[in-house]
Amino acid sequence: MALDATAVSLIVLGLLLGVAVLADRLAGGALADVPGALRDLAVVAVLVVAAGLVFALVATDEALAAADGPVLGWVLGVRTPGLTTTAEVVSLVGGTVGTGGLAVVSAVVLFARGMRRTAVIWVVGVAVGALTIRLVKLAVERPRPPEVSRLAEETTASLPSGHALMSALGLGLTAAAVVALAVGTPHERLVRRLAVALAVLGALVIGASRVYLGVHWTTDVLAGWLLGATLALTCVTLARVLDARARLGDGRDNPAVVSQPAE
Repeated sequence: MALDATAVSLIVLGLLLGVAVLADRLAGGALADVPGALRDLAVVAVLVVAAGLVFALVATDEALAAADGPVLGWVLGVRTPGLTTTAEVVSLVGGTVGTGGLAVVSAVVLFARGMRRTAVIWVVGVAVGALTIRLVKLAVERPRPPEVSRLAEETTASLPSGHALMSALGLGLTAAAVVALAVGTPHERLVRRLAVALAVLGALVIGASRVYLGVHWTTDVLAGWLLGATLALTCVTLARVLDARARLGDGRDNPAVVSQPAE
């Protein structure tokens, strides 16, 4: 590997801490006053630490990395023509362009509905996700599973799974947009639960399809999910913080992103 994966995770953690400080400054030092912001940042920190552990275990061939081989062996034993076709379709539809594009479409809808600040953050988040995939692949340079086990052709490095990262990020941002647009509607709670459930299920199925097709190790997908979820939650938290600052500045209330729906 070109660079110790642990170092990569520490760099990412440092950048996210910098984002947290910047968000606090943008909020006028009132980050603690934004409902749920500190909680979300704590979750982001946990996700980054978890991703760092995955990177570290992969880099040092510890227990988690050693599990990749047995999982791939099990997958090879359960393959069927029907499952293969399903996995190929899921992988095609759930590619980085598809899930990232879905988030961009949701950003366009948010922009049209007047949530322009959030829309811009969504687009920037997708761009950062795409850049993260490329940079981490180049930095770590992990080989993919053996060619004999692959049912699809890939030429880039294995870690992280771009499909897994972008599905967690793209579907997460899309779900957040749906939740924002549903605030104040009669079925707000139902919409929120369905949006989150579908986003999680979609990301899980897309990531699993990459392992099934033999183009990624299980830890590649796990790292992708963790990084994608981290970026999605960071974007949502940043949008809420900036919206809170705008509300304090002009006295207007825009609850779509900032407010926490009543349980």
